[in-house]
Amino acid sequence: MLKPTSENLKLLTNNAKMRKYSILLLVLLGLYTISFGQIVGSKIVDHGGSGPYKAIAATEKSLPDFVVYRPENFKKAVRKEGKLPVIVWANGGCMNSSIHHEKLLTEVASQGYIIVAIGALQMTVEEREHKHTPDDELLKALDWISEQAKTKGTDYFNNVDLSKIAAGGQSCGGAQVFRVADDNRIKTYMIVNAGMGNMTMAGASTKSLEKLHGEIIYIIGGESDVAYANAILDYERIDHVPVVFANHTTAGHGGTFAEQYGGSFAKMALDWLDWMFKDKDNSALFLEKDLSVYPGWTMDSKKN
Repeated sequence: MLKPTSENLKLLTNNAKMRKYSILLLVLLGLYTISFGQIVGSKIVDHGGSGPYKAIAATEKSLPDFVVYRPENFKKAVRKEGKLPVIVWANGGCMNSSIHHEKLLTEVASQGYIIVAIGALQMTVEEREHKHTPDDELLKALDWISEQAKTKGTDYFNNVDLSKIAAGGQSCGGAQVFRVADDNRIKTYMIVNAGMGNMTMAGASTKSLEKLHGEIIYIIGGESDVAYANAILDYERIDHVPVVFANHTTAGHGGTFAEQYGGSFAKMALDWLDWMFKDKDNSALFLEKDLSVYPGWTMDSKKN
């Protein structure tokens, strides 16, 4: 045991200071990890998409039950694009996995978008059993990205354009979009292989159409698509917002999700999003029915 000499007391004091600084450093490092190391798991789909910003499918620590599809080099995308628009996405079957849509979602993200999709990251289809998700699950995605965009230390702080949010979903996921259609944060809607018709599903019904407050596009797979008849009814009934009906006549209910880069469904979604959010004039496609780059498609629209 050290004798209580002035020299030993000085040594003990210095050691205590070192321990204090070490603890402080560990705390700061922990805060740094929480603030800046949000991604705790990821995978690359379709080589990251065909766009200029190779995308990843990522698990964020603060949102483990969703996947964020985003440019891997986020700063590069923001430097060139400015604040990035957002899509919140609901899956076919209202499932807790976006794995069947990951090629389309990756492709969209690679063009400079952020997508927050329901369901935890899944490496393979066989990895786990899929389960149904709550009707209003998209609200979690909307709340999370809204908070991240305002929180210092996150990748998304001041890098997300909260005035440019789309809600999209496939099949039952389309009904989940209608379930939250009245949320004013949503500026446009993408209903894929879906339509309410006279059904009630995921807490939505025909009356949900009345809650739409922005432009809406239906992307449908032809008469063999089980959602075709319902989507036609919706198109006829919507009379207070602009509506587009884009129809791939032979795709069926599965669309082109399995094709590389999400096929022509992804291209159609991107043309819509770029028209809504990136000042790209695609009126010739959506209003004048110029389908020269969309063989096998038909197009209808109402300005209302």
